Amino acid sequence: MKIPTRFTLRLVTVFVLALGFGRAQAPANLSPDRVVFFTEPNYRGESLIIEAGASVENLERLARPSQLPWAFAISSAKIEGAARATVFSSPGYSGDRLEITRSIPDLYGERRSRDAGATWDRAIVSVAVAGPQRVVAPPAPVPAGRGAPPPTVVIVQPPAPPPVIVHEVRPRLDRRTAEAIVQRAFREVLDRPADPEGLRTYTDRLLREGWSEPQMIQQLQRSSEARGINADQAITKIYRDVLGRDPDPRGLAHYRSKWKDGWTQGQIRDDLRRSPEGRDSYIRNAITRAYREVLGREPDPGGYATYEKAMRERGYTEQQVRAALMSGDEYRQRRGKK
Repeated sequence: MKIPTRFTLRLVTVFVLALGFGRAQAPANLSPDRVVFFTEPNYRGESLIIEAGASVENLERLARPSQLPWAFAISSAKIEGAARATVFSSPGYSGDRLEITRSIPDLYGERRSRDAGATWDRAIVSVAVAGPQRVVAPPAPVPAGRGAPPPTVVIVQPPAPPPVIVHEVRPRLDRRTAEAIVQRAFREVLDRPADPEGLRTYTDRLLREGWSEPQMIQQLQRSSEARGINADQAITKIYRDVLGRDPDPRGLAHYRSKWKDGWTQGQIRDDLRRSPEGRDSYIRNAITRAYREVLGREPDPGGYATYEKAMRERGYTEQQVRAALMSGDEYRQRRGKK
């Protein structure tokens, strides 16, 4: 989907609707072609409904029911009807972009292109939704419901047209990008870097045979090395890496089941990182590591609080924390003394 330079879509009043637990209850006159965004994985939490033909240039200006902005808040997206969305990491439909044509229960699994290691979880700042054109009358008031927070709804006002859809041809992978994909797949499945032969073999399959990353991951999962991995030992190592502790019996049983269902080590690691305990641990370790390696000291309480808020509410990555520290006076003074 290509967003025109001069965007012609207009927004109407943003209003609140009743909500069932985990499912947005939209009024009858709202188009069935829409995208529902959620603040938590698996379509839970606060929700934002954007009808086909509508767009939001800057989610920072759109408030959630909790009064926090919708920018850097979205963790899952559900496609309804014939809608499709293009989301962006910056205001004004700029920055990294991701086309969403299917429901995504966890945007943590969608990697961004410009920031190594970054994902689309809590990274969306502007949105455009396309689909069949439709005129929508102003909605009637809906009584408040109970349960989860009510969704925010954005609809279009006639004669707002949908965005122009242009089918774009994806550029061919270059060797450097293909090698990075292979290394990521080896860490995902085998928890190790690719050996020279494996790197060469799978890079050629990506470049010459048109393999996708999921195909490569499935092939690695069928390898004798992957089948020989002890699930309990792998899960225990992941717990120690992510949470700094051994798995409790319930957690171990849960991930044993996921392992049998075909989950990779990377999926288990990401799932633990998404848990409240995992997110706390990741944020604490990332900020502490950045302070130690950039400034050579432990984080002070004020600095820690600032970057903790940035990571929780604005989707900051560890790389962005490091960049912010390196742009400060303390870092420049420290370099000047060396």
